Amino acid sequence: MNLKRNSYLEAYLNAYPENEQLISVFKFFSEYADSDSDLEAIVGGILRNSLDEVIDMPRTNRYSIEELEKTEKTYIGTKVEIVFRDTFGLEKGRKLDLLIGEKDVDVKNTIGSNWTIPSEAVDEICILLLSNDRKSSFQFGLLICRDRVLNKGKNRDGKRTISKEGKNEILWLVKDGQLPRNFFLHLGDDDRREILEPKGGSTRLANLFRRFQNELIGRRLVECVAQQKDYMKRIRGNGGARDILALEGLTVLWGGNREDKAKLEKLGFTGVTTEHFVCVPES
Repeated sequence: MNLKRNSYLEAYLNAYPENEQLISVFKFFSEYADSDSDLEAIVGGILRNSLDEVIDMPRTNRYSIEELEKTEKTYIGTKVEIVFRDTFGLEKGRKLDLLIGEKDVDVKNTIGSNWTIPSEAVDEICILLLSNDRKSSFQFGLLICRDRVLNKGKNRDGKRTISKEGKNEILWLVKDGQLPRNFFLHLGDDDRREILEPKGGSTRLANLFRRFQNELIGRRLVECVAQQKDYMKRIRGNGGARDILALEGLTVLWGGNREDKAKLEKLGFTGVTTEHFVCVPES
């Protein structure tokens, strides 16, 4: 753990000594990745993939949270919990969402501005995740949801929100994270049509990679654009997007290939996994 993290923890414990049990959970996540930027990329990827799976663009042609039904928006939290637990290799908790060491921890996700805390999570450690698709930002923190940090009022389900003062008690792992961009949400109509209107999946993918050079492109986005079950074939050679782009002096690197990943890291990309592709000029 770096000196910046240590000094942050020291200051936090000086202010909230009774929250010492958060430290082991904090260290689990901060030591999971090689750097803060890698942790940001991992958690940002969890949120991005979860949102994209619920939006389900390949089958629905939707690309924004606003287009979801109310029940689908509710399911985002469940999807985030499942992907989060799987990504970090954690087991389900005895009474809450997951186990970290011997501690039961709940996962609370929101696409709004606050979290709703059920009665069973009061006095328990909660992982707080907040994503803002419009601003391409997210937050990731820890909080013991004691009565003092919660607003008094309850909703119809008996859940309470975190108070303004309570938010000051959050132990942040990523306070101002960059959520991988929802490409089609932020595209103009002309660019969206240019990428999506061609009939061939290879052509659509070539248009996507050409338009977003030197940016991490997630596997889910590739699937959305290809709109075919064998979408990976539309990237490879033999008539795929790679062949089309090679004629323009561009190449597509994949995080699942050892040589490609090494090239991407040399170019300064962090948090690259098998889920990522990047289009770069051929060197």
